[in-house]
Amino acid sequence: MRPRVTIPLALFSSACAMQPWTPSVPVAYWSQPTPEGRAPMADVHASDVIQRWALPDTDPWAPYQKMTLLTSLDDMDHDTKLPNTDGLDVVTHARTTARRIAAAGIPPKTMIVVDLRGPASVAFGAELSRSLRTPVSLVLTFNNWPAEDEVIPAEETLSALVHDSPRSPSSSSGGPPVFLLDAWRLAFRFDEADPGWVDNRYTVPDMPAADVLARNGIEHVIYLVENLDETDVEEDDLHDTFTSYQGAGIRISLMDLDSIAERDVVWSTVLNDTILVVQPRQLIIHDPPFYVGSHGGWGGIRATPGVHGGHAHWGGGGFHGGG
Repeated sequence: MRPRVTIPLALFSSACAMQPWTPSVPVAYWSQPTPEGRAPMADVHASDVIQRWALPDTDPWAPYQKMTLLTSLDDMDHDTKLPNTDGLDVVTHARTTARRIAAAGIPPKTMIVVDLRGPASVAFGAELSRSLRTPVSLVLTFNNWPAEDEVIPAEETLSALVHDSPRSPSSSSGGPPVFLLDAWRLAFRFDEADPGWVDNRYTVPDMPAADVLARNGIEHVIYLVENLDETDVEEDDLHDTFTSYQGAGIRISLMDLDSIAERDVVWSTVLNDTILVVQPRQLIIHDPPFYVGSHGGWGGIRATPGVHGGHAHWGGGGFHGGG
């Protein structure tokens, strides 16, 4: 379901001129349309899909994973069709990039943060897990809930999680952490959600702190986005975390799919040539009007539950109960 965009084009252009270009801006306004649906969901159960993706409790990155989106599967009608995301160009591109990285191997002492359109992040993680010769810890951060009239398309990411799989749990964890994010999560930041729509945007507020990375030997973070022509800084909900990483001496490299997918990866060169210097700036997540303009609840500091279609929804906490 595509959201209603209420902001005039001229106003949007002037607003963008004053705002940083984070991954949520291009994904919201210029991304490829959602493709047609897949077969009905009659035989899909949340517990089965969660088992495929969940990290074991012994994995040091397990406390940061979010299964909120996957738990929504058991609340869906069995005749629901999820979108077919395999045909998205960014999904294909993400798989190619993952194979390139797998061929080169993840550099030692490195964490990867993948901030792409949701199904592309899922495709990247699954492909990387299957292609690497060594284990990798995939950390899901998808912390929202689908709804019939939703602001951002949660079903895209959900469909990718249902129809793709990483390496089996016994051999797919215990390695370098790869955090999978949905760039939709802070989309339409300049828009006010229409009454009656569920604002299912959310933040990723609990990334591991700098001291956690240090204890686990992480000295470098690769921040992977779709296109550096349309993205020049980290997403707003990562800014404070990345600032703390930078202050602790953890280097951050900003890379896009093109910079990896089209050539052999030589980490000794790529890591040093792509350093991101995190600069102080105003953040949309600190702007009260951003939350005030959200109808139906939002998963942030000032979020309140809103009622839609006889059910209550928390935008970011995954709550969904009888109204």
